[in-house]
Amino acid sequence: MLKAVTAVLLLIMILTAADSCKKTTESQLVNGLWQLNTVNLDTAAGNYLTKFPNFGGTCCAYKLSFQENDILFGYYITNDSIKFLKVGSWNVVSYTQVYMKVDSFIDGTFDINRPTLSHWDLTSHYNHVAAFDGGVNPQYDTCYTKLDMTRL
Repeated sequence: MLKAVTAVLLLIMILTAADSCKKTTESQLVNGLWQLNTVNLDTAAGNYLTKFPNFGGTCCAYKLSFQENDILFGYYITNDSIKFLKVGSWNVVSYTQVYMKVDSFIDGTFDINRPTLSHWDLTSHYNHVAAFDGGVNPQYDTCYTKLDMTRL
């Protein structure tokens, strides 16, 4: 009987700890505005963000804003003016994974690597890039993707 009670208590502790780790990741994402520094797709050479007009330097940036209600805003800024805004969704799968879908180049579950609290690398082997297919054949346009982002 004591072994059964101990096993149940241990299981409850593990589930509670896993949920709190997930909440930690959610809090870290929501409590900050994030800037995408680079987006590397294995099917494209260089930083995908250079496809945006005037990207680079101090004039332009692509930013992500994670909202508490699973809404994700992606927007491109040039010279302090928002050029476009995309609305998407997100949710934390686990402490080390987040699902994001916004704009035409982010749609997948990403593994989180945290070099620092304010600098994260997200990678996915199956990110769907609708920019490549116009959303017609999503099964053909998934690729390895690495997002390098910094909390502002």
